[in-house]
Amino acid sequence: MYVSLDDFATLRTSRYDISADRVFSNIRTLILSDKSNSPADIHARKHYNTSMEMLWITRGDVSSKADTLLSYISRVDSLGFSRDKFYYSLLKEDLQRVRTLDFDSIKTADNSAVKVFARLEYYLTKAFLRYTEGQRFGFMNPYKAFNRLDQRKDDTLHVTYRSLYGWHTSLPNDTYLATACAVIKGDMDKFADFLAKSKPHNPLYAKYISALNKTRDKDYRRRLLCNIERCRWENDGDYPQLHKKYVVVNVPALYLFAHDGDERLVMKVAVGSLETKTPLLSSKIKRMDFNPQWIIPKSIVKTSVIHHVGNHSYFDNNNYFVRDRNTGKIVAPENITRDMLLSANYSVVQWGGRGNALGRVIFRFDNNYSIYLHDTSSPRVFARNNRMVSHGCIRVEKPYELAVFMLNDKNEKLMEKMKYSMAADFSERPREDAPEAERPNRSKMVRSLKVEPLVPIYITYYTLYPDSNGNLVRYDDIYGYDSIIYDNIQKYL
Repeated sequence: MYVSLDDFATLRTSRYDISADRVFSNIRTLILSDKSNSPADIHARKHYNTSMEMLWITRGDVSSKADTLLSYISRVDSLGFSRDKFYYSLLKEDLQRVRTLDFDSIKTADNSAVKVFARLEYYLTKAFLRYTEGQRFGFMNPYKAFNRLDQRKDDTLHVTYRSLYGWHTSLPNDTYLATACAVIKGDMDKFADFLAKSKPHNPLYAKYISALNKTRDKDYRRRLLCNIERCRWENDGDYPQLHKKYVVVNVPALYLFAHDGDERLVMKVAVGSLETKTPLLSSKIKRMDFNPQWIIPKSIVKTSVIHHVGNHSYFDNNNYFVRDRNTGKIVAPENITRDMLLSANYSVVQWGGRGNALGRVIFRFDNNYSIYLHDTSSPRVFARNNRMVSHGCIRVEKPYELAVFMLNDKNEKLMEKMKYSMAADFSERPREDAPEAERPNRSKMVRSLKVEPLVPIYITYYTLYPDSNGNLVRYDDIYGYDSIIYDNIQKYL
């Protein structure tokens, strides 16, 4: 037997005193006592605070969509979550009471008819939004977690935070809330489709879920749960597997994986230290520059360079010079001052070529962090297990192979020029005393190449990642991000 709002008058004249106004009054009481602060719970409260509209109790009956929702919630244990964090038992019992008019079998004030109706209406909405928003956007906010993690202080001790998460991840907003409420009120097919499509689209998601349901190992399950959560952070619907050709840098693995159809190029990388972590982002590689100059970041200038003002040998031995950014002119060594090095109007630059910290080639892509992939003048780092050594940029083990990978047309003459450019005993620094025989043949060198078409690059952080055979490989949580994720999703476990 289903109960409609039309039945309220009948119920009220018999044993129960129920009206729409009383139901809403009890919903407001529930809202006042609800201290949960997840986006889904905030959205549920917002709907009932701004609208006198029930979503589940209709003029006809208690919507059968409640049963569809409960069938999804009954399976959240396969996602590693507790069903009762989505109010499964409460909703199932209250739904049974409403449909059988069983409000007297348990003599408590909380089970009076009007309170059951209010509780059912409110917690169905909370459960629906918890499930759909969590699955579609994640059960935590990665921007909030990772962009307020590393503090920095300037010279005035003003505290700022280093941004570490730059993916274009969507978050649930008021537009989504309006859409979700409309779906609840709409037809069943659209409602069921909405629930089904809330599942993450990342191809890794199904692999992690499958592994989760095959193991009881607590540590492995915890690691899987963290990587499953990463799969929920949508990147404007873009994933590496949507492209034929792409590059993935998985920071915990300390490896780069380049794919072009069935071809796969794998190499070691060195990434940012704990103090200067490599940020997570996606972009598109657009250019390769050979024998690039290195514009030294101000943070390095302040810690490593500024103390050598007046020491011409230091600048000379490291191939450093100072450039006036307004005029482009090089400042004479004897005119360099501390204030100049701290000023945004001047840059400390290292000449390109032999001995440059960026090595002989750099792979450029747009981002807000001034980071890139590049060669290195210290290839010994790749013999180490711990390769967390950079200031955020990513050093690659096989720069020439990666440069060839970027080419759409594997032109042999161009490839020879690239190889010569990276191997010639070349220094960009002017040397009038260099014998002609020791100078490289510039006609055989290449300075810069556009990457056409652009190659997508994804800088990710998975502590479980498939190898070439599809088997999940464990990697150390080098930045401690798994712990942060696990702390955030525990409320659903």
